[in-house]
Amino acid sequence: MRVTSDFECGNGKNIQQVAPGHWRLEEVGERAPYCKYFCVRVEAGDDGGPVRLDVYPDPLLGDEGRLGMLHHYPAPLWFCEGDLDHWLPVAHRWPGADRYGLDHLSTQIVVPPGAALFVASNVVLPYSKLVAWAAAMAERGALVDSLGRSHEGRDIPRLRLPCTGHGRPLTVLVLSGQHPSEHCGPLAVCGIAEFLASSHPEARGIRERCDVWLVPMVNPDGNVRGRNGWTAADVNPCSDFTGASDGAPPKAVEDQLLWRWLWQELRPDLSLDFHGYLGTRGFADPPCDGCYVLEKPEELYPSPERLNAYRAIRDTLFWDTPGLSARSRPGTLSADMLEYHLARACGTLVPFYEINHAFHGVQAARRKGADVFRAVARTLLALPFPLP
Repeated sequence: MRVTSDFECGNGKNIQQVAPGHWRLEEVGERAPYCKYFCVRVEAGDDGGPVRLDVYPDPLLGDEGRLGMLHHYPAPLWFCEGDLDHWLPVAHRWPGADRYGLDHLSTQIVVPPGAALFVASNVVLPYSKLVAWAAAMAERGALVDSLGRSHEGRDIPRLRLPCTGHGRPLTVLVLSGQHPSEHCGPLAVCGIAEFLASSHPEARGIRERCDVWLVPMVNPDGNVRGRNGWTAADVNPCSDFTGASDGAPPKAVEDQLLWRWLWQELRPDLSLDFHGYLGTRGFADPPCDGCYVLEKPEELYPSPERLNAYRAIRDTLFWDTPGLSARSRPGTLSADMLEYHLARACGTLVPFYEINHAFHGVQAARRKGADVFRAVARTLLALPFPLP
């Protein structure tokens, strides 16, 4: 029997066996609140049987990291019997297995002889599988290329589903994967692409009016390394855009590629960004999703028509999605975020959605992405375009 984290998306250190069938490990975090994600592989060898895993906060982050990690729980823990494809909550098979203490969390699984299980804080989508998925989408008619190469030289997959109608199309961007542990985001983008490539009547209607670009995983290095929120160069991509619309380049090479393309070339009419967070929180109603909005959109949009268009998109998130179930109020898109500068520099409408990945498996995250996209697209297509 052994427990490891030395694989793509793995996160766990100082892994020790404390008793037969009982293992202790520490999560590898950045800084609070990006210190909640773990993913390990439990290999049974010839023995098999029950395995207890105790997961502790990263000790290098001190008390702030301890509180930052444990604040995300209680939340269901997840396991996978296959090759990181299909995930289920541990409690679905072993009710009562998850435990939440004052200084760590714990779960118990049963591994058959000769088998292996992955156990994680949330469902996982590895970069290698995303690349294979993008290749499969190319066979379904998507145009697939690379935004460029990451800090460590990995291609950043970019897909385009071209407009099928006539006239000037609306340019729509869908992106995710800035924070690598929020695997629900790339899964949501995958669901949107698969929906748009389908024969669903609503998908066909959207394709007739919109040119849709998708960047499902902006931070592939962080994904492969099993990081919580940072790039391989130790940059938080979500808060890397201070001064971007005034000519100040982001720090991360991935963000530089993204901003240069969006500002100088694409200039999208709408940009939908997916993130995720973990846990029930004391203030959340199921499904505990969240959304972020511009605090003072009137300062960023140059015309009343575009301002009203943004407000219509914002209110779609409030009323046609569960985006307020996390706290009954939205978060704020701040001046260090991509969305703020897209609105300021390009007049882009910028819905931003957080999926609670404690409660979304692979298919649920894909479906949530398609559902949110469809709600936003219905409002977008009802607006009078072109807007000033």
